[in-house]
Amino acid sequence: MTEEVAQNSEADEGLVFHEGSRLTDLKIKQNLSIDYPRLEPLHHLKIELMFHIFKIRNTWTMAHWTTLGIGCLAVILSSWDWGINEISNGGDFDYIGINPSDEESGIRSVSSAAIALTLISLGLWVILLVRLWAIFPLMRSQAISLYVALLAAEISQFWAHGYDASYPFGGDSFAFAVSIVGLILIAFVGFILQRAVTETRDVHVEERHWHPDPRQVDIAKRDHSLIAWSVALLTYCVVVVIHAWSGAHYVSVRQPEEIPGWWILKMVHLLTGLLIVWLIVHILWYPQIMLGGAQIRIESDRARLVGALRKATGDVPTQQPSRSGKCPDCGAATNVQMLANGEIEAACAIEGCNGQGGPGEKCRVCGTRISSRVICNGCNTSAPVGNHFADEEAW
Repeated sequence: MTEEVAQNSEADEGLVFHEGSRLTDLKIKQNLSIDYPRLEPLHHLKIELMFHIFKIRNTWTMAHWTTLGIGCLAVILSSWDWGINEISNGGDFDYIGINPSDEESGIRSVSSAAIALTLISLGLWVILLVRLWAIFPLMRSQAISLYVALLAAEISQFWAHGYDASYPFGGDSFAFAVSIVGLILIAFVGFILQRAVTETRDVHVEERHWHPDPRQVDIAKRDHSLIAWSVALLTYCVVVVIHAWSGAHYVSVRQPEEIPGWWILKMVHLLTGLLIVWLIVHILWYPQIMLGGAQIRIESDRARLVGALRKATGDVPTQQPSRSGKCPDCGAATNVQMLANGEIEAACAIEGCNGQGGPGEKCRVCGTRISSRVICNGCNTSAPVGNHFADEEAW
């Protein structure tokens, strides 16, 4: 399950899962699933979760953990009032409205500290989204979809509690209708995201992992299984509703701290928020690492068909051709190229090998890892790959 497995495999990259390990190489005991065959799906889920943990340990960098920390900080600042007491005191119900020009508007009665804390937390959520775009460029639209699902849960639950402070126990029909609309939107976002990633995975396996032996194709499909990822996405859709409901239910009463045990809702809101951040990073990370080097877009088969038709009819702008890198010191051309889609490929450094691949990935011919630094043949200067395109825009 290590580098030796990858070296003994055929040169066909369809047999290698990026970092040199494969899901099908991971073996664990399955006592329950042997005695109770119906529990076999749980065994496969356990294997995939362990595989995800293994990949996280080997692929996550400081950028991933920093992004996760920023998201957790955003949740903490947006779920706790930190002594300002704007949430715990319930506010002043004599003032309503959000018109800043109206002296009797409720927003004018909010303390400056509460407004500052709100702006800081919103800024952190924006920074989190920007960092997710930078780390997972293949999943940029999916990151927005996850944000939309979270926003739909928040708005629907606060709207429902505005009509029924004890929702869902008050029985108000309009509050139920608003909540159901939010649930439908969340389910729709989750369905579209899951379908796009699954169908893109299928295309990836068919195109990049094809093999004359059908058994090898079946192994490749198993290596790219999305069971654990789908469970994480489903968990996200459920947790965002719990997170939004607990927060709305906590602030739906005046002076929440005077009700015994009401603080539990506040803790549920905080803990589920931290779980949401982890799930966002996890949901975006796994398809990125599995499909990131395939030069393929995450989209459904229908969207891919529409794109192909537009390209066939000439209804899409022509892409810029790939360009070679230049030494940052002497300006000589180097053995590194930026493709039309922005991906960078470098030549293998092994003598006699004509393969290439992305920096940090394996050579498609010999399996040797491509260095993230390139040595100029003219001046022997060693520089990071990105520096060879310093005078060019990345996209």
